[in-house]
Amino acid sequence: MIGILVVTHENFGEAALQTAQLILGKQEKALALGCYRGDSIEAFCEKVNAAIQALDTGMGVLVFADLFGASPYNNTAKASSTITSKFRCIAGFSLPMIIEAFSMRESYELDELTNVCIQTGITGIRELFKEIEIFDETNK
Repeated sequence: MIGILVVTHENFGEAALQTAQLILGKQEKALALGCYRGDSIEAFCEKVNAAIQALDTGMGVLVFADLFGASPYNNTAKASSTITSKFRCIAGFSLPMIIEAFSMRESYELDELTNVCIQTGITGIRELFKEIEIFDETNK
């Protein structure tokens, strides 16, 4: 089973995990870490490293970060030089991506799961009135 780690500002990641688990049920090998104002960069990097090691069952860990180039992502990048487990990190996640990761993490290898989750994020972006228009066109 691929481990899932969500690193975000404050408690955003915890809320995302709780919401995904509300939909799918309790998930094993999943954790959220929040980066709070005033946190030590070194301490957060150590938490990321320890979390990845703890979540890795031998299949690797998929890390979701809230924003590319922001503290949670940057600290994950910084920690990567000392992490011995295989992991991938996707920045700019959405709830559908986390749900996809939980649903498919036993069916794919880490690299495949990463690509599937990115595609889910891309295709999951929709605009209401455009979708109504498409629906109306296909149901004429």
